[in-house]
Amino acid sequence: MTTSLGLMFWSMGAWPIAGFMGIDVAILSFAFHLNFKAARRGEMIELRRSVLRLTRISAHGVREEFDFQTYWLQVVMTPADANRSMLILRSHGRDMEIAPFLGEDAKQELANILREKLLICRDGMRL
Repeated sequence: MTTSLGLMFWSMGAWPIAGFMGIDVAILSFAFHLNFKAARRGEMIELRRSVLRLTRISAHGVREEFDFQTYWLQVVMTPADANRSMLILRSHGRDMEIAPFLGEDAKQELANILREKLLICRDGMRL
């Protein structure tokens, strides 16, 4: 459709409009490319009795795994700036931000769930 409109404007002598329509399509396709690339990024949290494993997959498909001992692990919410907070896993002097792509309510809910599940893991370790 853009091509036919561009040809119509070109035939009427308004050739600059056709160029701008082509730029518009190029910018839109580049934005979709970036969006699809970012959609591949993700994090997975796996909680066992003694270990919480964080698996990160970058937009390029690189996979990283981080293990934390559940007994020492703290889940901390800290303000990053006026509009955003950070959800941090803290253990043995090491801080790692998780779920930076979530909204504030979802981060708070995740923090509460993780704290609750960590307490269950710790209680199971004492038995």
